[in-house]
Amino acid sequence: MVWLDRLYLPLMAALSVFVAVANFHAQHIFHTIDKHLVFRARILHGFDTGVVVPSYPIPPTFPMWGYGFVLVLTTNKALLIALQIAVALFSVWYLLRVLDELRLVDGRTRIVLRLLLVCCTPWYVYHTIDWSQSLATSFFVLSFALLIRIAHNEPARWRTIALSAVCLGLNLNFASDLYLLPVPLALAAWWCRGFSRSAAAQMAVWALIVGATLLPWMIYTAKAVGTPLVKSTNQGHVLLIGLGQDPQKRFGFTYSDNDVKMYGILRERLGERVAQRFYASCSFEADQVLRPAFVQTIAEQPLAYLDLARTKLLNILRGDTGTYSGEFDQGENVGRFGIGIRLRTVVQRYTEHVGHLLQLGTTVFVPLILWRAARRQRSLMTLVLAPIAYQYTNCSFAVLQAQYLSNLILLQVLICALGLGYLASFILQEPRHAA
Repeated sequence: MVWLDRLYLPLMAALSVFVAVANFHAQHIFHTIDKHLVFRARILHGFDTGVVVPSYPIPPTFPMWGYGFVLVLTTNKALLIALQIAVALFSVWYLLRVLDELRLVDGRTRIVLRLLLVCCTPWYVYHTIDWSQSLATSFFVLSFALLIRIAHNEPARWRTIALSAVCLGLNLNFASDLYLLPVPLALAAWWCRGFSRSAAAQMAVWALIVGATLLPWMIYTAKAVGTPLVKSTNQGHVLLIGLGQDPQKRFGFTYSDNDVKMYGILRERLGERVAQRFYASCSFEADQVLRPAFVQTIAEQPLAYLDLARTKLLNILRGDTGTYSGEFDQGENVGRFGIGIRLRTVVQRYTEHVGHLLQLGTTVFVPLILWRAARRQRSLMTLVLAPIAYQYTNCSFAVLQAQYLSNLILLQVLICALGLGYLASFILQEPRHAA
């Protein structure tokens, strides 16, 4: 199916544009432009941490600053979304190119993979709102693709090692939820290289370069709050509202950014003046209080916390959570660009179903793929499963949101394609054995 090789990328581009148009005026809940305009202003004023944007007067360490640099280039929404789509499509193309060049997937899987990508609306939706997670995920995919090259080439090129590390470092400058991922990824790549000394040295350098990309952020945060940071300052906030996802309500918190108990802790420890700040629970000062409060809370009920984590993980494995599915039919977006609410609703529901199927398919096909990988010693699966296991665990123990699982969409599609490809090979070979 040579035609599919030629058409899958143009088809993905066309669908990306359609989804971008249908979702352009969506009243999405993340408001990331407002958040990152703060960093844009500070960057333009020589990283002055005293600069405040009236629309988002938040302390200077939340969120990460990567998107602020993009906003220095342009604040035009259409250009931002076009940029995100272009980078996302390039990351898809490059990952598939690496898989093909290294012959890590067979012919049937190549076809299935491209068909699934064309049909994967969640991927397009995820990249068609103006927010930092899109570019963060694209840089992660590029780093991951380069890491596959490193794991399968002996000796690995230092240029490839450096480029992979820089791409993952850029991801961490856009969003910090993967800040511990370099450790399992480096170990997985080392395993793929046979635990050799040269591979250990190369992966150590890779990890150091990833860390080096965060040095500017560490310098900025040291200037802003007196402490060098490697991540954002909403960890305590996220951990506590994650306890609010407990169906049995055992921890006393609610799943809300304005949780009463959380802000009660801030008032008690830091005073009313701090608690009344805009988004106060995500500030550096608040994080120093909320993280210990989280530890104290779960220390009092450790079994309940483990049970909650188990419940969240099962929700992911069963496909109950899904991925971010857009908001096509909300607010001012209804009826724009000649795309009626009926079509928008159909696309959104389809996207929701696909997101759930991606997670369920990942759960179903992973055992089959691991069995095949063990027989054929395919190290690809080690690299694929490392970020999936990391993010599933992260969402189970912190806060479970579809948007946080959406950075795995491309890897989940790959898992499903491998599984369907294996099944197709098995089914189509049956008649030959019978004959």
